[in-house]
Amino acid sequence: MGPLKSSLHSTWVYRKSPKTVKVKRLDITERTIIAWNSIDGDTVRSNSERAIPRRFEAVEFM
Repeated sequence: MGPLKSSLHSTWVYRKSPKTVKVKRLDITERTIIAWNSIDGDTVRSNSERAIPRRFEAVEFM
């Protein structure tokens, strides 16, 4: 999530914010696509491996 957030932040720095809600939604979608495409596949893979636990331990409820 960190690399995506930093890429999203960098797209906000370089572009002006739109005025209408319709244009704002489109702009957010475009910025997310640009940020996602700028991230390397190995980065996504390594972050996913760290985020997903390999062993699930049994949790006892009272």
